[in-house]
Amino acid sequence: MDATNPQRADGTRRSWALRSLALALLVLGSLATAAASAAPTVSRDSFTTDGEANLLAEADALQYGHRFADALELLAILLERDPAHVQARLMQARIHLAQGSLMAAQQSCQELLGQTDMTITATCLLEVAGRLKPERLPDTYQQLQRLYLQQPATVAVRHWQQQILAEQAFELGEYQAAIDWFGTRNFAAQPVVNQKLIIDAWLLLQEPRQVLSHYSACPRVGQLPEDSVIVRLAHAERLAAAVVAGSAAGSAAGSAAGSAAADQEQQVRRCWRQLASERMQVRIARDDALHTSDIAYYFLYVDVNATQALHYAELNFAVAEEPADQRLLDAARTLTGTRAQN
Repeated sequence: MDATNPQRADGTRRSWALRSLALALLVLGSLATAAASAAPTVSRDSFTTDGEANLLAEADALQYGHRFADALELLAILLERDPAHVQARLMQARIHLAQGSLMAAQQSCQELLGQTDMTITATCLLEVAGRLKPERLPDTYQQLQRLYLQQPATVAVRHWQQQILAEQAFELGEYQAAIDWFGTRNFAAQPVVNQKLIIDAWLLLQEPRQVLSHYSACPRVGQLPEDSVIVRLAHAERLAAAVVAGSAAGSAAGSAAGSAAADQEQQVRRCWRQLASERMQVRIARDDALHTSDIAYYFLYVDVNATQALHYAELNFAVAEEPADQRLLDAARTLTGTRAQN
């Protein structure tokens, strides 16, 4: 779907942003006066035929593989058959967000008005508003908090809202708040995307031991997490080893025993770094486009290499433009600039 609306061709980017916020506020106002009844569950089976469900599943698989254009084509087919297909419309908005196509994402959310529960529509609009007007993110974050606290919703919608709230808190530098939004579920039960955000927050809070406490000291065959988590564990392991080495050096000031203890600790705790190194070597050899963000992260924080970090961060950003992808690119550019000055 084109990101513009022919009936509003004279609108500018600024007016679109204002309309989005106005729509969100309108929906929130409607919610405030709505009857306090449980929001209906958004279930694929409740509104799809087998053919539609298959199309949606295929589009989801394409999205996971970063084949966004192909996924959008399938969703366009599905939405042509059923313009009120909520799951397809939400997936369409999510893909547009991943691509950095904020106006298109906004329009996908607007298409939900009158088609589904207003809590879902408002959540969609507020997620986009947070990206579209970053200078107003504090206000958007507060609006979404009010929606979350005041309006009933299904468990699935609550989890979706928690994820958005955590992402917005993270963007505002409120790292502990980002972690706290996931407090109702234990870490192991979280989807990988949430685990990554929580780990990133812990690392920014200088709590690498907190990260490592949720995993075995060394990787176990058959129980390996995804590469995006492995590189973060390697980062946490590196930070934890540095803390131990610094502490040992301070307490043993030149003592051979203290130095040996630090070396032993670092040797034990090289497991995740070794695994990350092996996995990234394989990804690089395969020219694996799906893992460019993981490779960039590895060269940023584990085996620091400014040139490689920037190369893979740029490859990643050419495909995905989520806030995490922007942070990765900014960090790589900063590292490259720092190294260039030195």
